[in-house]
Amino acid sequence: MNTQDLRYFHTLVQLKSYTKTAEHYNVSQPTITAAVKRLEKKLGGQFIIRDQSHKSIIITHLGMQFDEHAQAILNEISVAKAEIASEPDNDIPFGLPPIIGRNYLPKIAPALFSRGLLPRLNVIEHGSYDLRKMLLQGDINLTLLGLTSLEIEPAIKLHPISHYPIEIIVSKKHPLAQKKGVYFKDIAQENFIGMTQDYIHTQALDTLMQRNHLHLNTIYRSPDVMVIKSLVAQNLGVSYVTNLSINENDNVIPIPLLDKGQPEFILAAATRKNHIFSTQEKELWEILTKDN
Repeated sequence: MNTQDLRYFHTLVQLKSYTKTAEHYNVSQPTITAAVKRLEKKLGGQFIIRDQSHKSIIITHLGMQFDEHAQAILNEISVAKAEIASEPDNDIPFGLPPIIGRNYLPKIAPALFSRGLLPRLNVIEHGSYDLRKMLLQGDINLTLLGLTSLEIEPAIKLHPISHYPIEIIVSKKHPLAQKKGVYFKDIAQENFIGMTQDYIHTQALDTLMQRNHLHLNTIYRSPDVMVIKSLVAQNLGVSYVTNLSINENDNVIPIPLLDKGQPEFILAAATRKNHIFSTQEKELWEILTKDN
């Protein structure tokens, strides 16, 4: 089976036009027609119905089902190419969310250094959502992730490392700083300083707002937790961050939420289930998952 035929077919399903598909690949329309006919003959089913009266096409149920398989095959080929391209390189592309990089990586750095792995890490710093996509596409083979649930894409293998609460943080001068705990409704009237949408903190916050039927007065958003902590320390507002990112020099007070069923920040190591580790990747995985 010609993989280019699969590409033609998948694009045809998306564009629903032989003409546009041919233009997309800079080939003739009969080339696309022939590719579809080869696939239908090879697999013994009708995938496309051409409606000549309306100059349109209909994707049959079999065609839609086959397109799901075609996408999976093309993705696996793309991942394989990425793995082969990276094999001669001694560096290990390693996904690392910023909060985890600043607050967790130093804990395992001595072990990485002693095994000669620290200099070989090619750190790819993105939010966990983007790193999951990069992992599935084969751009990276190993990553640390911050999650609120272990139920993610079936192709990803997870190893939970630690669980951290997500807490409200306030300035030491804020009236709530004396509290041992607060309910989510207690911050509804406060100025709120949030993280950008690609952080799991924001997803956890959305869950809390929906559950409590409340909206927050968000005055500023930042992708940098250091900026957020600095603004909170100046008593410009309150925020909601994992206590993994809080240390004694931040001049903020973490306050647990007392509501039941609180989301938590799950730190996990991740790889693709079908990925076969190189020797160095296996060593890195062993360090990430040791005693966890």
